[in-house]
Amino acid sequence: MEDDGKGLDKDRILKKAVEQGLVEPGQELSEDDTFRLIFHPGLSTAEKVTSVSGRGVGMDVVKKNIEVLRGRIEIRSAPGQGTTFTIRLPLTLAVIDGQVVRIGSSRYIMPINSIIRSLRPTRDQVSTVQGRGELILERGELIPLVRLYKLFRVVPSTEDLTQALVVVVEADGRKCCLLVDDLLGQQQVVIKNLGEALGRVRGVSGGAIMGDGKVTLILDIPGLVELAQEQ
Repeated sequence: MEDDGKGLDKDRILKKAVEQGLVEPGQELSEDDTFRLIFHPGLSTAEKVTSVSGRGVGMDVVKKNIEVLRGRIEIRSAPGQGTTFTIRLPLTLAVIDGQVVRIGSSRYIMPINSIIRSLRPTRDQVSTVQGRGELILERGELIPLVRLYKLFRVVPSTEDLTQALVVVVEADGRKCCLLVDDLLGQQQVVIKNLGEALGRVRGVSGGAIMGDGKVTLILDIPGLVELAQEQ
């Protein structure tokens, strides 16, 4: 979807974000990160509020529903030329190719199309930065780390990063590292809705019934990447 309007005003969006406390004054954001701010609930650059616009609702609902379908939305905008929104959805919304991972005695599924690579980090690759949490230096890039065993409150085989595995994933052009104990194999799985109660668990997008009859949780990669950025 595209228009031939005046495009998104990066400075105006950033100013509103600072006013609402979403961004620290003086904080530098990439163009992509600035544009993503329009999906934040309540953020609007409209000068006047009417019954149909200016309230800062709508775009957050669009993003949330696209992510429920395991899709993503991308923005390209040029001043004076217009804005293009690209929505990408899986070819099938019921079946995904998944990578089964183990954390302690629990299994989880990661959508393969979100995985970049996996590695066993060395001590030199691991660092902790105040205000940014743990980071993994991978191919010259510092990538935030999420210890999944803490998020899901399970007991891992090891808490030592150099003895575990890190899976680098990507969503919306942003990356994070997910700590797991082991990679168990790949398989196609049918996604099952977890219902209202479990459907609100952060970091989980659904479930799948495995060959042994047990339900395995499917990880919400966009949600985990967002969580990593918040740390």
